[in-house]
Amino acid sequence: MKLKDFLKDKLIYAVVYFLGVFMTMTIMYLTLIINSKEFPRENLLYAFFIASIIFVIFLVYDYHRNKYLYNQLYNMLESKEDLNYLLDIENAKTTEQRTYIELLSKIYRVNSEKTSEYEEKHREYIYFTNQWVHQMKTPVSVINFILQDENEREKEHIEVFNSIAEENEKISHGLEMMLNHARLNEFNLDFKVESIDIIPILRKVVNDNKKSLIRNSIFPKIISEDEVIVETDKKWIWFVINQIFINAIKYSKEADKKDNYIVFQVSNEESKVILNITDEGIGIPSEDLSRVFHAFFTGKNGRKTSESTGMGMYLSKRICDNLGHGLKVESEEGKWTKFSIVFYKGKNIFRL
Repeated sequence: MKLKDFLKDKLIYAVVYFLGVFMTMTIMYLTLIINSKEFPRENLLYAFFIASIIFVIFLVYDYHRNKYLYNQLYNMLESKEDLNYLLDIENAKTTEQRTYIELLSKIYRVNSEKTSEYEEKHREYIYFTNQWVHQMKTPVSVINFILQDENEREKEHIEVFNSIAEENEKISHGLEMMLNHARLNEFNLDFKVESIDIIPILRKVVNDNKKSLIRNSIFPKIISEDEVIVETDKKWIWFVINQIFINAIKYSKEADKKDNYIVFQVSNEESKVILNITDEGIGIPSEDLSRVFHAFFTGKNGRKTSESTGMGMYLSKRICDNLGHGLKVESEEGKWTKFSIVFYKGKNIFRL
């Protein structure tokens, strides 16, 4: 605690003290005058000086008595770390200070207990979510397996089977998104950054969505060198690219075009690798661009279909931030949309 701040707090005490001293000396002086007794004014000044010295000595003593405690409290305010040492504050000089420390310690303990309780419930929720999603994936896989068996299909029911397959893909994608959202809160325990070739990831994304591409007459194209190495987590980056690709398919089929392309273009620059994913769909309105990565934001396009949750791009942005990648979007409404993932080379958050 700075002396200047301490003196500001004690200003009202100084005013009251000196006002009391002045009034006492005035009454005494007037009494002596009324009784026709002489009293040198120098004595009054001397008494005032003595009273001032006593007050200053008291202020110095009080400042040093409270300085240690106040410094600890200020350090806590400025600290960004855990405040466990709050329970070990010592050197309380007064009953007021001891009561204050006990109150702070009690508040901290209660808050810590509630936080621990919340964290335990959150871990249970994450565990339940993971188990539930994995259980739901089993019937989805069985349905998908049955639909792939051509012998089970009858020609007159082909459209029904295709419709079931499409809805099954949506369920599978929704479960995958829910699982990744649950895991994202413990991201630091579930990622592995390594040097990988990004091209096979792009091909896997295309292959995983080939039925949707065929169904909607959309053609993927990869423009790149034979091999492009980036530092990332294979599983998480697949989710990001797959999410962007699914959105590109969803909004490309809304465009009234005969031949529709989704283009992956990889640019290998000196300090970074840029992956552009461009579709020729309905585009994004300019007023929605700044909010694409906000949680639950569906925008003008999302309100046209009940399929949009507003979580896909939000999760993708969080994942890229955690991995140290850039993610941005450009678009022209009614013509095209381009998402760009930036993989930085050399020094990054995993090599400091």
